[in-house]
Amino acid sequence: MSVEQQTNDLLDVFSKASAGLFEITVRYIKHFEQGLYGCGLAKPSKRMRNALAIDREVLVVVSTFTDQQQRTIKFAMQEIQESQGRLETTMAIVLHRDKDGNSKLRNWGRDAGISILPILEVESLKDSITLERALCVELYSHDTFDVTGPVSDDANFYGRRDEAIDLARKLQKGQIRSCLGIRKVGKTSIVNRILREVQTSHDCLCVMVDCSKDDVWGLDAAGLLSSISKTLEFALANQKKYAKISSSTKAPVLADTRAQFENVLRKVGRPFILVFDEVDYVTPGSPTNQNWREQFNVFWRNLRAVYQEASREGVVFSVLIAGVSAHWFTVESIEGVENAALAFVPEEYLTPMPLGASVAMLRRLGRIAGLQIDDSAAELIAAATGNMPYWARKCGSYINRNIPVSERPCEITRDRIEPMVTTFVKEEGAAIAEVALRHLFRVYPALFKAASLCHEGKGAQVSERDKRILRRYGILQGASDVLSGQMMTAGFQVLKEGTSGIEPVVPATPDGLNLSLDEWAEELAAVGKRRNLVERRLRELVLNFLRFDCMSSGSLPDLLQRIISIVPSKSREVLAHLTAEQAVSKFNWTDIVKLIGKEWVLFEKLFGDKDIFMKHCDVINDRYDAHAKDADSADFALYRRSLKYVEERLSKLQ
Repeated sequence: MSVEQQTNDLLDVFSKASAGLFEITVRYIKHFEQGLYGCGLAKPSKRMRNALAIDREVLVVVSTFTDQQQRTIKFAMQEIQESQGRLETTMAIVLHRDKDGNSKLRNWGRDAGISILPILEVESLKDSITLERALCVELYSHDTFDVTGPVSDDANFYGRRDEAIDLARKLQKGQIRSCLGIRKVGKTSIVNRILREVQTSHDCLCVMVDCSKDDVWGLDAAGLLSSISKTLEFALANQKKYAKISSSTKAPVLADTRAQFENVLRKVGRPFILVFDEVDYVTPGSPTNQNWREQFNVFWRNLRAVYQEASREGVVFSVLIAGVSAHWFTVESIEGVENAALAFVPEEYLTPMPLGASVAMLRRLGRIAGLQIDDSAAELIAAATGNMPYWARKCGSYINRNIPVSERPCEITRDRIEPMVTTFVKEEGAAIAEVALRHLFRVYPALFKAASLCHEGKGAQVSERDKRILRRYGILQGASDVLSGQMMTAGFQVLKEGTSGIEPVVPATPDGLNLSLDEWAEELAAVGKRRNLVERRLRELVLNFLRFDCMSSGSLPDLLQRIISIVPSKSREVLAHLTAEQAVSKFNWTDIVKLIGKEWVLFEKLFGDKDIFMKHCDVINDRYDAHAKDADSADFALYRRSLKYVEERLSKLQ
């Protein structure tokens, strides 16, 4: 039997088995990379539209190969792209004859950003009931709640779309806007969404300044202003609508730089938007460059002068600032000098989402995962997580992992998930909230005492101004003086127990001091907790950096192979059919460090000297709590120093 006949037969079997579920409206055969594929456009019934949370036709790909290759995924994505919106962009069905194909196709699809529902002909094409269950199980095995980085696409952007569109429109009129908020509240996501809106819906030019980059916060005022000016000039010369800042290596004269910036602005001829993200890195409270205590005033005094001159000349010049704190834009003087940025930037906070938006987000994500979350259950999750979208999704991900796929689709009630929410807060939520709070109080120390008093039930002693700011950050609940939700309360409790003020307590232990058993236990627990947090963050960092590099080079299908290349060949075979996330999750500390070392070119700007980084990682690998090694107070001091070294470099990404 010819390959073409086999392909048609398999599509016929699917069409028969899917009666009542799908209607094949179009079918064709196509050659791709020396292979032959069958295609069908399947129109879902109302039942399947609800079960799979889709509203467009689904691509059905037929591949008769007994050993599936990644080109099947490439072919499916090409066909979806060429359909011009007719087909679902987030999923496709693949009919195949490879006994190991289900796991391979599913994992390759996830790495490429698409849900592949693989169907092995002998298993799932008996009747419509068997096919429906197979499709749902395949789809529901994917965690739709979990998200690791900023988003801007419609599939993942919830609750703030109108806000982003409104800000994009206002920035066309020469305004200064800000987007402030606690870590992981969605600042970078909304900035990305705004940039997407202004590029697709408006005729303007944007320059993006990511202040968390080493080559940006390492500049002085003149250098930063010069870099912005030259980047704008480059964008004009190359007729670009968007450009990220390119740091200047020369030492410019400030007055000349300001004049150059004004001259370039006159040539733009359309609205110009200057966007600062992670602006806290170039303020007097910068955790990385103390020179900004002096340079902050200089930079904003000159940028303000350029902005005002542009306004007088009729040039549309807008500024968008995103970061954690507007504190340094509100103080009257810095280092005894009048603050040039005073009241220049409005205090506009990205507050937690409204309850209705949180509930809608959770219910939609749950429906895709086969979890029909009722309103009371969704409200419980939203309340526990303080209506923080990232926190709510992490809680939803925990619940998703603890409900068997075999039960879905199923209804999720408040009574069923209440114990899960409580457990999540204890096991994961408190640590997530603690990191966000620690970062906030490091860049805005004055709020720590105010939050402490509210936590202790002494809110009456806190000024209304401080309470208003805490409410805008989402730390206080509504108009009350109590902390917002279980996660916020638990995170603040962990922060208070582990700190004296803001920074971690590193007790000075005199040489030769003999600690009691309880004190040794506390030391072990403290360093163990910090080490586990660092390891988890390194794991996420490695995955995100490698994925971004693969996406930039167009080699996303090679992501898994790059990750597992550092393990022995026998172990590599075991990991070959996993997703990139699953493979990284199985790495131990030494595997992660080895992978960073191999891909050092990606991490050099973050970690600095490779030899120093590796030495600190070797020290951290001496797990006194797990390896039963002899250790004295000096060993613990060295261990804490190495942890602090890695923590400080990771904090640059916050």
